Amino acid sequence: MSEAIGLTIQRLLRKIRFLGAVEDSFGQALSALCTDRAHFARGDLVIARGEPYRRIYLIEQGWALRYKLLGSGGRQITNYAIASDFLCFNAALFRHADHFVMARTELVAFTLPIRPFLQILNDKPEIALALAWANAQEEAVLAERLASLGRRNAKQRLSHLFCELWQRLDRLGLADSEGFELPLSQDELADTLGLSLVHVNRTLGELSRQGLLSFRHQRVTLHDVAGLERLAGFDAGYLRDQPGG
Repeated sequence: MSEAIGLTIQRLLRKIRFLGAVEDSFGQALSALCTDRAHFARGDLVIARGEPYRRIYLIEQGWALRYKLLGSGGRQITNYAIASDFLCFNAALFRHADHFVMARTELVAFTLPIRPFLQILNDKPEIALALAWANAQEEAVLAERLASLGRRNAKQRLSHLFCELWQRLDRLGLADSEGFELPLSQDELADTLGLSLVHVNRTLGELSRQGLLSFRHQRVTLHDVAGLERLAGFDAGYLRDQPGG
């Protein structure tokens, strides 16, 4: 197993801790498929809505945006994909993409051919369970985003998003106790949270004046994590829960 795929799989395993005894077979099965890499420049489309799925990707490094385009020309960003996340995982179920995926930064991802990937899921049900759980966790993230759009005010939306990203990145060793790198613009935060650019800018200023966080030069610095979590009503359980039974 190469060092690069080994690190990527170890990061993935940090999210799927309950695998336990099947860790070795999981790593071997995935690494056997991850023989090729795809490189995307910032702004490249990984896939567009309506295009047929041709492969599944496992991100080695970089950020990607998942989003929908509206008839009005607006954009709704639904989530961010980071190291050890899958892209086009729905290729296991559907033929065509129902959303866009764009490389937000330079993006390097291992490519997994669809049919051999499906064969692994068929032959190794414990791996299928683990990956289904990882996909279900993404649905939990989307449910929290929906709650933000429907019920949280601007400060709560931003606070909740930053708490969530810190948890996700910290688990992968991509954050520290003071904060994390965030390669997103205020426009992209606005398209994620259903706010105007002006509202995002004003809200970030308010959070900074309250001594909770600062966002400068694509880095979020957390000055008062507990205060930020209280403001957001943040509970990290949806990022940590493991399957029962």
